[in-house]
Amino acid sequence: MGCFYSRRRIEDDIIYDMSPIRHLPVIFVNGVPGAGKQTVAQTISNITGYTMIRPGELIRAEAEKDTARGRLIADKLQAQELVPEQLTVDMIKETMLMHQDAKGFILVGFPKNHRMSYIFNRQVKWPEKVVALEVDNEVAASRLQNKLSELGRPEYEINAARQIVKEAAQKVKNVHKRFGGHVITVDSSRNPKALASALQEILSDTVEKDKKSEDSEALPLNTPAPEIVAAPPLPVPTIDTIDNEVK
Repeated sequence: MGCFYSRRRIEDDIIYDMSPIRHLPVIFVNGVPGAGKQTVAQTISNITGYTMIRPGELIRAEAEKDTARGRLIADKLQAQELVPEQLTVDMIKETMLMHQDAKGFILVGFPKNHRMSYIFNRQVKWPEKVVALEVDNEVAASRLQNKLSELGRPEYEINAARQIVKEAAQKVKNVHKRFGGHVITVDSSRNPKALASALQEILSDTVEKDKKSEDSEALPLNTPAPEIVAAPPLPVPTIDTIDNEVK
């Protein structure tokens, strides 16, 4: 795989060539903390075969690196400040370009705000679908408290779960307004079986579209018709087929 960004810089920002993956479908899975984004994203991946990208994991992994970007992110996390939106999108772009053979992508817990969505939409593409998770705030807060407790986080963070969910709910709602008809609301409080069934139905058009695309690309292209030969009979020439099966 060649270099996927140019050496040219504008105000120290890397300019990425995203053309190799722009044809691939992208699904955002978004919701408040505790809404079950990971579970829903994994279910969607099982249905579609798309590659999951977890921006939160990318950020944490980058913070462990002894690089200028890693140290900047580590400082932001230490100060409990928001990582610059452009850095988050850059790491997502790098991950997408490293998986050019993917069938599509699922971005988990993305975007966090309007600016993040604007940057991604302008520099990469618009998502085919935004799966908005709908869950009662109390249920989400309870899930978040349990998760924070399992992670051994301080008591004050655990107690702040309700406020965190309340503030996040408004931000998520504002983000979803930007995408209009691309947004599909899913009740993530359903049991796993019911949730999977609902997602299967919601994504049926996407799965069908992918299947038609695979079938179309797998068909032989410009295959010559076999030559009709007069007696005495001669062996019919072999027709070579072009295999464009999508991995």
